[in-house]
Amino acid sequence: MITVTVVTVTRIIDIDNLRKIKPPILFYGRRKTGKTFLVKNFYKNAEYFFVKRNRTIFWENKKTTLNYEELTKIIDILLKDKLVIIDEFHRLPEDFLDYLHFKQPSNIILITSTLHLVKSLLTKKSPILGLFLEYRVDLIDERDILANLSKLFSGKELIEKSVFLREPILLQWAELDLVDVLEKLKLTVPALVGEIFIEEERELSERYEGILRAVASGKQTISEITNYLYARKLISRQSPSLVKSYVKNLLSIGLLKRYKEYKREKYYYFVDSPIVDLYFYLDEKYNFSETKLSREYFLEKIPFYVEDFFRNLFAKLTEYRIFVMRKPELEVDAILGKFQQAKVVIEVKWRKGLSRSEVVKIEEKLSKFKGVKKVLIVPDKSEVEYTPAKIEVMDINDILEEILKYYSGH
Repeated sequence: MITVTVVTVTRIIDIDNLRKIKPPILFYGRRKTGKTFLVKNFYKNAEYFFVKRNRTIFWENKKTTLNYEELTKIIDILLKDKLVIIDEFHRLPEDFLDYLHFKQPSNIILITSTLHLVKSLLTKKSPILGLFLEYRVDLIDERDILANLSKLFSGKELIEKSVFLREPILLQWAELDLVDVLEKLKLTVPALVGEIFIEEERELSERYEGILRAVASGKQTISEITNYLYARKLISRQSPSLVKSYVKNLLSIGLLKRYKEYKREKYYYFVDSPIVDLYFYLDEKYNFSETKLSREYFLEKIPFYVEDFFRNLFAKLTEYRIFVMRKPELEVDAILGKFQQAKVVIEVKWRKGLSRSEVVKIEEKLSKFKGVKKVLIVPDKSEVEYTPAKIEVMDINDILEEILKYYSGH
């Protein structure tokens, strides 16, 4: 019998943020990012209501189910001296917004997984415009996942676990072998993506899935995505403007993210969740949904995910914006800066050992950036043959030290 310890992550970054604000608050974010867990554990003494898809409401504190009319009568009473949380409130009848407009309660929290609804609630015509602070809950912050998992894992394993365990649904399998878990996502990932589209009231069309497949397989610009969809007859004409509208929806839902190229009006698109990206990559390239793959296939894109993990981690530590550079003559993993001025340039080499000649090439490449901090990230800097004078070489221990230093100041 295998005993699995379920890992609980304390989201210090979110907790710090929530301490600075007070209800009424509208929490939003795509499905399975841990919104409910965060809210219920931060506001422990609240009355919690969950709206089911059939529009009945489960009152958790009383372990009973209500209809809409009963809910409004009960919260009328509770709002006098209790904090009320209503989860998936968008499933309630439309006149609930009018109810909120009329009551203007100060001690209520709303939670939704429907990102397009949030945008409509912030329009001029919305009955609750200006009544709520908005708080977006994304995947677990890189700083939080590293700090929490460092109690269980170390070295290269710590980083690679952190990359994937930012997805809260994977935390229950944290101590299992990563590849064993990822291999068993054939049903989980399509269901997760489909569930997101159900909440967004959009059909998971072949075009949306095609875009996810295109980006996961390395087509990162609008023109590349357009060509991919056209080649597979998912669009009838090569129209980047048509594709942009679909990409915009995927960005708003939280399935895609994008980075601007440094000093160019060009964007590169990435699947936000590593497990979603990996599923579509493996299925597109190796027919993963129908085939059992050996271990090495799951490791192919690990360096890609680690690179993006560090890109975002350092952006948050420095509070700089992320840029990328993909010029044929000069490709850089990450440029962090303000406006169009570079402040930090980062290269990530996620493999065992680094020869002198390889370091010299990195040194020559990064020398093109003047007056900026240059960072080379490796798993273990003791395995780097040559330490360049003008580049800071950092490994896992150095990065963990930076994280713990960050926490000590918060």
